[in-house]
Amino acid sequence: MVDVPHQGIFKVMTYLVMSARDCIDEPSIYGPLRLLVGVDKLIDICKAEPSFDDEFLVKMKSRIWQEVFSVMSDRDAFAKALDQLSVEFTDELKRRMATAENTAKENK
Repeated sequence: MVDVPHQGIFKVMTYLVMSARDCIDEPSIYGPLRLLVGVDKLIDICKAEPSFDDEFLVKMKSRIWQEVFSVMSDRDAFAKALDQLSVEFTDELKRRMATAENTAKENK
């Protein structure tokens, strides 16, 4: 039997595959929305783990939903919000990679 976290990940994968198909027929703006929903679903899977302690992802989950609603009234604002989310995720990735590298060096 597949464990629950993997079932959740498989559900997100299925959502993304179905979304990819839907994007062919839907207005193009729905693609970014569907990707953000996928990120939201992955954060939910992480939050289900008892050891989950990630302030960045909790903050981003809230921000994502604030940004999703802006697309309905202002496409340019949505694009800017996506640019900002991209910068924040990239900066966080760099920070985490540097932390991991420093930890690895300390453990040698």
